[in-house]
Amino acid sequence: MALYAYLLVTGLIFALLGFYTLADPQGAMDAGQLGLTLDSAAAFSQMRGAGGGTTLAVGLLLLASMLRPALRRPALWTVVVVLGGLEAGRVVSLLVDAPPPPGVVASMVIENLGLWQALYWLQHEAVPA
Repeated sequence: MALYAYLLVTGLIFALLGFYTLADPQGAMDAGQLGLTLDSAAAFSQMRGAGGGTTLAVGLLLLASMLRPALRRPALWTVVVVLGGLEAGRVVSLLVDAPPPPGVVASMVIENLGLWQALYWLQHEAVPA
């Protein structure tokens, strides 16, 4: 049952963030207090694609895996790859750039919790191979 809660909560977070970023990319940047301004069609396209479409797709995969047990392992691995890559990039930025603002640090904590939880479920739950 706890695995279902993880899939539901994580899936909804990804799906809602993805949908919001698709609908209002600049609003998503402002809400994250990132200090980024999208000032061209290319910037909006990149944000809608990478930040919106990809994030929405991950969320929908997680939600679908609640109904289809065969999707659970691929969905959990998707979370590991996406959040692992995101965190690796944030660590590089931490090493070569200035320390991030508090909002980014909070995001890092939440993302790491999601990453480690996915790794836990891959190891401890009878997830179909």
